[in-house]
Amino acid sequence: MAEPAIDLPPLIEDLEAEIDDLETTLSPLLSTPLTTTLSTLPLLDKAKLHILVAYAIESLLYAALQASGANAKEHAIFAEIARLRTYFGKVKNAESADDRPDRPKTRVDKDAAARFIRHGLAGNDRFDLERKERLAKEK
Repeated sequence: MAEPAIDLPPLIEDLEAEIDDLETTLSPLLSTPLTTTLSTLPLLDKAKLHILVAYAIESLLYAALQASGANAKEHAIFAEIARLRTYFGKVKNAESADDRPDRPKTRVDKDAAARFIRHGLAGNDRFDLERKERLAKEK
């Protein structure tokens, strides 16, 4: 059974148009060094950009493997793409964790802190003397 003939010139023209659009969209990002761009971003945005750059590179390699006829799903690139997807999820969780009002607040256990300080200062003669005097006054 013969495969139907595919008219390639229109597909190539579409690909060229898409590449031109991509270059226009990416030109602000590509015109400055990555370190300069990253230095102006907040922490979560830095993480997103690192992940997106790595994902774009890995996706291009994956597409090249598929185009060459190799089994790209068996290649290590596929595992890297899956790993990067988990990072997308982690960043998303970090963003949503900041927005949750029911997030538990940190609290200090004053009794435990006093025990730590007391035991840390044990053996300090001046502290021991002051403590004995204070306890004697309280009684």
